[in-house]
Amino acid sequence: MSWVEALLVAAMLVAAAALVVWRERVRAGAVTLVAFLREAKAEVEKITWPDKPQLRNATLVILGFVVLVALVIGTMDVVLQWLVVSLPARLS
Repeated sequence: MSWVEALLVAAMLVAAAALVVWRERVRAGAVTLVAFLREAKAEVEKITWPDKPQLRNATLVILGFVVLVALVIGTMDVVLQWLVVSLPARLS
């Protein structure tokens, strides 16, 4: 057996060992992924979705809050604009 053949045999053995290690890592990853998906499915099954009246009430509360915040910000804008722009102009 020449040194080239010995080198090829050694390279093939290293490649086969690397393939076995890679296959085991893929298998372990697949097991972990399957376990994660099962747990995720179990958690999704625990969710209680709101019924239509609850959803409507929550939406109205959110819309009311948005309108309230818009009014507060608008009022602050008008007051601060008057304080910073109009009031100094009247004083000078």
